[in-house]
Amino acid sequence: MALFGANYIKFNRIKEQPENALPVYDEKGPVQLGRLVKADLAVTMASGKLYADDELAESLDEFSSGALAVETDDMEDSVAAEVYGCEVTEKEVHYKYGDTPPEGGVAYYKVLVRKGVRSFKGFFYPRAKAVLGNDTAQTRGDSITFNTASTSFTIFTCNSGDWRITHECATEAEARAWVDEKLSGTGTSGSGGQPEG
Repeated sequence: MALFGANYIKFNRIKEQPENALPVYDEKGPVQLGRLVKADLAVTMASGKLYADDELAESLDEFSSGALAVETDDMEDSVAAEVYGCEVTEKEVHYKYGDTPPEGGVAYYKVLVRKGVRSFKGFFYPRAKAVLGNDTAQTRGDSITFNTASTSFTIFTCNSGDWRITHECATEAEARAWVDEKLSGTGTSGSGGQPEG
């Protein structure tokens, strides 16, 4: 299997977090962060080991948190307000000391190739919180350098116990529909904590 391509990254704010269930998202629906350049996940595991009788008797590794570093070609001001919790007034974006980014869900899909046949794999993080990325400005020189918009998401476990759900789709249209469905404000299938796929 080969993985390439990353597409259609969306975010929607969490409206409520029911017990033993996936979050319920805002009825306005998800916003698209921009066109996805890349998404890199780093997972932090909580580890413990117990030694007894001079040997390893028990070993346990559990998910603690994740960091999803995202680059998009752009991020519109209205989307930044949704993701970072900043304020947009008359074409100005105000980033303030007390801004608290809202928790929300993040989803996108990748392209897979198995023996020459393409399929599409969706990735859904039910509970995440954005951290504003670094910004770079560079003068024009002999060559053109494109800069991207960076956002980092801290990934948490939600009340269903899920921190990531994946789903393989046969077509790109199905993958896009899956991303939209997972982040819809009408609740998600599998809301009892049973991941799909």
